[in-house]
Amino acid sequence: MNNNEHVVEISIQQKQLGDEVLFKNMNLTLKAGEIISLLGPSGCGKTTLLRMIAGLETSGFGEITIEQNVRDFVGFIFQKPILYPHLNVANNILLGNNQKLSKIKQEELVNDSLKLVNLSGFADRKVTTLSGGEAQRVVLARALLANPKLLLLDEPLSSLDVDARRDLAKEIRELLKQHNISAIHVTHDYDEANIVADRILEWSEICESTNGSNNNDQ
Repeated sequence: MNNNEHVVEISIQQKQLGDEVLFKNMNLTLKAGEIISLLGPSGCGKTTLLRMIAGLETSGFGEITIEQNVRDFVGFIFQKPILYPHLNVANNILLGNNQKLSKIKQEELVNDSLKLVNLSGFADRKVTTLSGGEAQRVVLARALLANPKLLLLDEPLSSLDVDARRDLAKEIRELLKQHNISAIHVTHDYDEANIVADRILEWSEICESTNGSNNNDQ
């Protein structure tokens, strides 16, 4: 894929949640290999936009075009780490693997994945013992194992303290660039966005917001 090609092109005239108009006149493009960060207030529609791109929600009055070779390889990292407590770290990571592998190959895959996110030796840990930063690293390792071409990050560092947030932001950027993954990153934190992104966009730059009173959307 040529890095001048657009992975995602968005043109939404209006997005409603029930009777409420969440935003209007949304226009956004993302190039191959590019990382953008979206900054905006709570309730403006950032999470809704990510869900629309992922196909988890309808796009309202408008169109979201995802490059054909990317459409089936979209990953989503949520604000709170989604891990299964009855599985250890290794088995949570292996949920991102879609190949049939021997036990030895699985162990190698897990070890390689944990090394990528600086968690070597964590394979047998219970996920309930992990810190917030460690849990998000496990989620990141699982997401990368699925070989996404587009990764959507919905405030994945918001629950971490400042130092942990900055450290993991740097790691996320390095991993995305290393694997040439296009990404849309949502955050309230300008410093975090400045670490992660090639391009930072204020919400008001890409659409016309309404009063945005939906508390479930960040």
